[in-house]
Amino acid sequence: MSKEEQNQLDPEAVMENLTSDDLAAAISKAALAGNFNEADALRERLIKIDPVNLKLIVSTGEIIEDQKTKLLDKDHLAVWDALYGDLTEEESNGLFYSMESALLDTNKLLQVQGKISNRLFFIDNGKVALFYRKDGKNMIAAQLGRGDIVGESSFFEISLCPLSAATQAETKLYSLTRSAAEAWQEVHPGLYEKVAEFCRKQGKSGEVIAANELDRRSTRRHPISGVAGAVVLQKDGSPGANRFKGGLSDISQSGLCFDIKCSRQETARALLAAEVELALEFDERPQAPLQIKGQIIKVGFHLHNDYSVHVKFIEPIVESTFKMLPCQWPEDEESDE
Repeated sequence: MSKEEQNQLDPEAVMENLTSDDLAAAISKAALAGNFNEADALRERLIKIDPVNLKLIVSTGEIIEDQKTKLLDKDHLAVWDALYGDLTEEESNGLFYSMESALLDTNKLLQVQGKISNRLFFIDNGKVALFYRKDGKNMIAAQLGRGDIVGESSFFEISLCPLSAATQAETKLYSLTRSAAEAWQEVHPGLYEKVAEFCRKQGKSGEVIAANELDRRSTRRHPISGVAGAVVLQKDGSPGANRFKGGLSDISQSGLCFDIKCSRQETARALLAAEVELALEFDERPQAPLQIKGQIIKVGFHLHNDYSVHVKFIEPIVESTFKMLPCQWPEDEESDE
């Protein structure tokens, strides 16, 4: 087989033989056809083989962006004008082409309360219900529609979904995955924070959670001093190798919060939904540690690598044991000793 015949069978070999002008023509052709992944790959090749040809590099980049802009979903842009209006052309294209569009029938789940979700949803048209479980029943917390967002609290925070969400009618939406958003850091620095800020201001999850008191533990919290030592359990329930500890912040019969140091957000995120065995030691009462199992439902980020770990107990602490803990009790609820 001749070299020319081999090249016809190998796209990589064909690309290797293209000149800068050939690549520019191929970029333009791919962009005009809407094949933007191909156009971007060809442009990366151009930058690699001819890095000093700035005029061609810039012009091909402009061709790609212009075509991306022309093919944007105009109806979607109209719904989300407040979001896209704050973005540059490159950022708008970066956001739009990072998302997936979908037309969903009724009763399609978007997220499940108490589970991990790595998607953010922008509703263009339709109806979505936010709901939660209480006493074995689904309780409607809110109805969402055109121009509403689903999943911002679990997308931008390290948190399990506080609410379930499902379509109640045929619904058109766009979804963004966390991996796609994280890829912006190199090509669109600043875009992630712009989208996050918009969702914090416009998202309704926070007010819905507060209105239904879903951010509160089922039992009252009390400040407490001490150390929580945690061992991440394996799937079979046996202790794993991942161990960490931190200072206790507060405790209730149903859960607790303690503070840790962590240098990488990815490491902190990996703790989400993990079941842990806790050994609690209290400053004011040196005794055998209190052992209890729980699940990490949220990891809050603060400054300087500080995180707060929120744990829900698998089984609540019985009242008689809880009353013996050295909490900072209010005057109307002093511990019986």
